[in-house]
Amino acid sequence: MKKSIGAGLLLFAFAAGGTVVPRWLAPSHPNPISVVVPPPTTASVPVAGEPLLAGQSGRVHEVFYHAGQHVRRGQLLLKLLQKQPSVQQQQLQLRLERQQQAYAALLRQAAPARQLSAAQAQLAATHELLARAVPMIGFVFVTAPADGIVLTPTAQAGDQLRPDSPVAQLASLPAPNTTTLLSHVE
Repeated sequence: MKKSIGAGLLLFAFAAGGTVVPRWLAPSHPNPISVVVPPPTTASVPVAGEPLLAGQSGRVHEVFYHAGQHVRRGQLLLKLLQKQPSVQQQQLQLRLERQQQAYAALLRQAAPARQLSAAQAQLAATHELLARAVPMIGFVFVTAPADGIVLTPTAQAGDQLRPDSPVAQLASLPAPNTTTLLSHVE
């Protein structure tokens, strides 16, 4: 009977969420003590970043980063809108170059004025068509060249960028904390 009452109380204690452990079941060694040894301190040096250049030309369509953000190598930072020549523009540019070569040849040959004026009219017509041709629009992307922290973003939506335009200051990540954790003190 006494055994069943003792076992019932023990089961009740466990069921209630408590951890009633008899002293003779407790571990004989003391609980481990964890000690963290701080790294040696140095004078705090202000973090200076390197300028992050766009590397592409175009108008900023979307910005995917902010000050203080940790970025990884290859992470998307900016989406740029870039004008590219359409097929029609490329064809007209080739036609214009051929017409300019033909006009230069006519000038070297001292061609009659009637031929020169006809060649000039063709050049003017091709220039006008080229001016009215609509370019294609494409997207190019600026990515992080290395892991780091964005310090000061400088690019905003709507900005026109050149390949040498800085878009942010990027600081390298601090060295990982390799402080040893002592689990036992003897």
